[in-house]
Amino acid sequence: MKKRRFCAALLALSLSISGMSSIGANAAGQRVSVHDPSIIKTNGMYYVFGSHIDAAQSSDLMNWNTFSNGYARYNNVEFGNLSDNLKKAFAWSGEDLEDCKGGFAVWAPDVIWNPDFKCPDGSRGAYVMYFCTSSTYKRSVICYAWSKNIKGTYTFGDTLIYSGFYDNDSYVYSSTKSVNRKYTSTNIDELIAKGEVTYNNSWFSNHDFNNQLFPNAIDPTIYYGTDGKMYMTYGSWSGGIFTLEIDPETGKCKHPKTGKTSDGRMVDSYFGTKIAGGYGKSGEGPFIEYNADTGYYYLWTTYGGLTSTGGYNMRVSRSRSPLGPFVDAAGNPAVLNSNTDLDSVGLKVMGNYKFSTLDKAYMACGHNSVLHDDDGQWYLVYHTRFDDGYEIHQVRVHQMYFNAEGWPVVTPFEYAGDQLSKGGYNESDIVGKYEYINHGNATNGNIINYKTIYLNSNGTISGDASGTWKQGGTTADATLVIDGRTYKGYFYAGKNEKGKKVMSFTAVGSNNQTVWGAKNDQFSGSERAWTGDYTNSEYDLVFNPDSVTNEYPGASLKISGTDLLSGVSYYIVNKNSNLSLDLPNGSTANGTNIQQWEQNGCFAQQFRIVAEGNGWCRIASVGDESKVISVAYNTGADGTNVELSTYTGADNQLFKVVENNGYYAFLSKCSGAKSSLDVFEWSKENGGNIAQYPYNAFDCQLFSVTPVCPAVNDGVYSFRRISDGKVTGDRTVKRLSDGRYTITEENGKSGTYTIKCNADGSYKLVNTGGQGSDYVFEPVAKNAFVTEPVVTVNGDVDANGVFDENDVDMLRRYLVKLGGLTDASKGDINFDGEIDVIDLVEMKRKLLGR
Repeated sequence: MKKRRFCAALLALSLSISGMSSIGANAAGQRVSVHDPSIIKTNGMYYVFGSHIDAAQSSDLMNWNTFSNGYARYNNVEFGNLSDNLKKAFAWSGEDLEDCKGGFAVWAPDVIWNPDFKCPDGSRGAYVMYFCTSSTYKRSVICYAWSKNIKGTYTFGDTLIYSGFYDNDSYVYSSTKSVNRKYTSTNIDELIAKGEVTYNNSWFSNHDFNNQLFPNAIDPTIYYGTDGKMYMTYGSWSGGIFTLEIDPETGKCKHPKTGKTSDGRMVDSYFGTKIAGGYGKSGEGPFIEYNADTGYYYLWTTYGGLTSTGGYNMRVSRSRSPLGPFVDAAGNPAVLNSNTDLDSVGLKVMGNYKFSTLDKAYMACGHNSVLHDDDGQWYLVYHTRFDDGYEIHQVRVHQMYFNAEGWPVVTPFEYAGDQLSKGGYNESDIVGKYEYINHGNATNGNIINYKTIYLNSNGTISGDASGTWKQGGTTADATLVIDGRTYKGYFYAGKNEKGKKVMSFTAVGSNNQTVWGAKNDQFSGSERAWTGDYTNSEYDLVFNPDSVTNEYPGASLKISGTDLLSGVSYYIVNKNSNLSLDLPNGSTANGTNIQQWEQNGCFAQQFRIVAEGNGWCRIASVGDESKVISVAYNTGADGTNVELSTYTGADNQLFKVVENNGYYAFLSKCSGAKSSLDVFEWSKENGGNIAQYPYNAFDCQLFSVTPVCPAVNDGVYSFRRISDGKVTGDRTVKRLSDGRYTITEENGKSGTYTIKCNADGSYKLVNTGGQGSDYVFEPVAKNAFVTEPVVTVNGDVDANGVFDENDVDMLRRYLVKLGGLTDASKGDINFDGEIDVIDLVEMKRKLLGR
């Protein structure tokens, strides 16, 4: 929290009316004012804890009730006798000194249930609160306290991290305080004596605290890593955001050695590893949560000033590691340089905005936490102010989802009990007039008012913005191309803040911008049923069966050790230009140039990536699977053109895939894996050429790789089981008229199955009993093995391979509703689209030879 002296009066006002629920419409329920809300769920109840010792609870995330009593000195709900309990923290900051003269400054708590925490009585398990006290923009201290009861009283544990200290004696006074700001007044000298921390001259600048490199010690939150470790991220403004490992048993910090990360970021033995910010630029209120579905840790921070006109806005970056590096959707690192344009960094979640259905604009939305609920639903929890001339603030909760590229998208309206339709919506319910907001990249106090756009039935967007829109074939996935920029997210039908259910969309782009759209007319449509199927029925798994020449599956389940599945067809889209690798005019002739072009999804932009030996892979065109992306002339020379050629296994046709924070580079074997596919001269234009240049992880060398998820068509495929990577053999697949498939093994054994595509491009094979396993289906040459031809006998409704009187009897019984047909597809004898008495007559005539 970026707090200044004027905040005391403003916050006193907001605290005095914290129970108000009259601001704006009230579709969701009872409002509360809890600044910097951090959420926890326990025993079926939701709790938010915030600055100024405010807290509230809810059973449904919509109706909230305050249970705290703020800065009450005695019988404080959370801390009992406030001054006595927090005496060690207040000895440094937070009570009757400087910015909090005459009062207190206890901020930004985060409460967790820690089952490993060892209480003083020897018992295990407690609610542990990490919080801070502060007296200036740089002199603060992070502490922890514990309780067996979620609401308190919390017993003070210890101080953890101090900031704002000097390297010499320097005193500050009030009527009740005298504090020496020298570092020896903190816990640093004790930690140095224990050998846990190393003295660092860089902590100081002209004897004062160096807040350009090191943080204000506030806003702590706890997260867990897949490495089994517990971490605390914290910090505000100035020197940036840091993280430290925490000992679960003691609740205290485990200090690293001073040094640098492998990517060059600061590691300080006292403050920990820097993960964001720095050099006096904005950024506070860090919160990190891991998403097992995407494999990323997400770091939320808030930029700007906290007042209604201060431009407060939430940003998000992500990392594969709990210690970073974190990068945004544009690939910018979260750790800043001295000359970084702050607004260019971080995917902006929302700014100050106004829909017509809001009585007042939402202002200064920020300092959020995130909840991943028991049912798998994600929520963003934050506080907001309003365009009303006051500094009143309230808690808001929005649903949050992760788009096809693994970035969080937040619903435009607060949570009111609705859910995203997994199967999506009917097109007629999406088409229409929308209020449109692009939250942009700026950090300022300006209100983003809505514009008007139209999503037309022909897939175009018109009005105050132009482009195209598309919904997923079997999901609510939304892809919107607006003014040349692609945004991905979801369509969503839910209540606005007037309580009316309306269609909306939420999506984000690689430009770090979030776009929202919302209708005003009542949603009266129906959701499409969710089948658990991501199949895009517009495309076939094999576009040209005659071009399939391989007789063996890929060498491994994964490509080059990444999470990409071998044998799957993908779209490959450049990070810098947001344009797709493309074959001009769909040509698959040898020597066809590889270019980039706007995404249209056709076969010319689909490539099957297949693992070869030793971590290499080939990138085959789905249009002709015998042709692959190749570096011309089989050379490692800079600037060599990239084209299509018949696969021979030569070095210029093999690539190693390298993952880089959600994007991928393709390093050529002919260059010794030193050069990569590269969009020439950083082109963002259609027709931009693809060539080979030394790999530097530039955006023009990085690509998103997204599964096509095509429908399975008739053919011969190798089946590789996802669970263990084992190839279970070649099988012939044939689609039936009811949408199911017969699958015949090499030994002639066959069965009937439903096939559904998973989000990663693999397929779920489900038998008639509902049991299923996941496989990669990789096409093999048509002559890989031969099965007995399937003989179709028209009229053979009992499916025994013979047409006789038994079929006539079965059809007769079917027509008088005394039974069914084993194979209804053989009952329409006259092919008029109906099975009726005319077909029965035709069957009898056929048996009589007429």
